[in-house]
This record gives sequence, C-alpha cells and structure tokens, in this order.
Amino acid sequence: MKPAFVVFAAFFVVTACASSSFAADDQLAPDQRFQRFQADGFVFCPESARDQPVPLYVGFCKKRQIGTLNCGEKVEVLNRQDDMLRISTGETGPRGQRRTNLVAASAISRQPDKFVPFDDRSGVPTRSPDCSQFLARENAPEGFVFCSSGKDSAPVYFSACQSHAAGSLACGENVRVLSRSGDLLEVTSPPNGMRRYIDASAVSQQADKFVPFDDASGVQDQGAADCATQPERNVTPPHVTFMPDPEYSDLARKKKIQGVILLSLTVGTDGTTHDITVEKGIGYGLDEKAVEAVRRWKFTPALKDGQPIERQIKAEVNFRLY
Repeated sequence: MKPAFVVFAAFFVVTACASSSFAADDQLAPDQRFQRFQADGFVFCPESARDQPVPLYVGFCKKRQIGTLNCGEKVEVLNRQDDMLRISTGETGPRGQRRTNLVAASAISRQPDKFVPFDDRSGVPTRSPDCSQFLARENAPEGFVFCSSGKDSAPVYFSACQSHAAGSLACGENVRVLSRSGDLLEVTSPPNGMRRYIDASAVSQQADKFVPFDDASGVQDQGAADCATQPERNVTPPHVTFMPDPEYSDLARKKKIQGVILLSLTVGTDGTTHDITVEKGIGYGLDEKAVEAVRRWKFTPALKDGQPIERQIKAEVNFRLY
C-alpha cells in the first residue's frame, strides 16, 4: 500500500493569512493545555464488539477518521467536547507539542475492567470550540470548474495579484466559492483546503452548463484587489521537478492512519529545499516521513525579474492507504 500526495508549490508566506482557517481545527496543542486535567482512560469495547477497533478522529468542527484504537488500549483523557473526548496516546509533534485526537466518550472508561464513563462527576472539563468560521466555509456555495473548448483544466493563483499560475483545477472539479475579487473568484477545494483564486469565467453554478457567479448568486464582491501596492508582481513561483513518494511509518500503517500534512519550506536559488517545518501534522511518524520526502524534492527556483531568488512556500503531503 503506497501513499499518494499532492503539492501546492507556490503558496507564498505573504498569503499565509489566507490559510489560517485551514489549521483552525488542528489537533496539535501546547503542553500547557494538559496541566489542568489529565487522567488515565481505557478503550472499552462491549462483548459484542471485542474484535472491532474504535474509530479515532481529528477535527472537532468536522470530524474525520484518521485511524483506530484497540480495545483495552490506555489513553490520557484531557477534556470533553459534546459526545466526544479529546485524548492523547502519548504522540508528540516535531516541535514537542502533545498531539491529541477525538474518540467517542462512550468508548473510553475510567477503569479497564468495567465501563465507568468520564461524565460530569469525573471532573473532566468541557470545551466547545467556535466553529462559526469553519462552518462558513463549509456552507459557501458550490461551484464547478468550467473549461473552455479544448482545455482540460483551469489555472489557479494564490493571490489576486499573482500573474503566474500556481497550479490548476481539473474541468468539472467541485469547489466552494468564498468571495469575488474583480474578475477572480476566491475558492477552496476541498471545502477545508487552501484558498486560491481562479478566473470567474472558469467557475459555474451548474456542472452541465455555464451559469456565472454574478451579483445574483449571493457571493460577496470584495472589489478588485489593489495590486499597485503588491511587491511580488514580477515574481515567478518555484515549480517542482522531482517529487519522490514519502514512505508510511510502521505505526501509521498498523493503525491505518490517513490524512494531509501541511508543511512550510524554503526553496533555495539552486532549487533545493531547506527550513522545512510542519504547519499541520497527523503524527504516528508520518510528519517525519513527510519532511524526509520533501527534503529530497527538487524545484526550478523562483525568479524575480528573471533572477533566481529564495522563496518560502507551503506544500501538502497526502497520505492514503490503498
């Protein structure tokens, strides 16, 4: 089983604020959050489900299963979020941060031999994150990439002022439309992915015929961006030329962990990568595997006025088991 992955090789630091909501539902947390409450818990399975693993999730606002826990496995319980418990299996991120996940409260017991719930009497604190911004993205109107005759994709940009395409979206691909900026639409694909810009003429409200996202569509018009103040107009972003596959860690393969890792890195004037850091990880050894793979990537360097320059970018590594 080999992992597949995707790179967005021109997501500049100057547009990093646009991706802040991408990491808002992150599963990383500083160690000090665990000093208030921390108790041992045990994965509890009823007799009828002894051989069935317990699902493990990330993302409170939109839960996504990334793996499983075994019956009887010991965990650290940190807080309660509605009908879920935020727990730690002892994994840490690359910067020493304790990594946490979510599991159904009905699957974690205070005792290993019988089910004793982590209810209000257990002292476990309750936490309810604000999901308004996340849900706003989820509820953005749906659109479809619409290509002109003879085209199989449409270019996308990471800035409304960027003159060189930083990738493309396939014809018919589903997107969420966040806003309009002049002749561009700000979209995400998938709904919780990076924000990118695409020509408004390349996104339709319907998949089978072109229906524009005009004023009647309800999409907010932000007005055309003032590109005269943008210092990066003459910059060509780096492009990846060699992208070896990352390897799965034994622990992640055993627990069937899947997910997307977001990295920040610098592409040097010689096209090599350095200063690689994990912006959003999933743990279980996959963060380190992603960094190892990206360290071997090769690029054509970014150019400013035709001259090579260093450029900090962000990239996604997508681990999937087949």
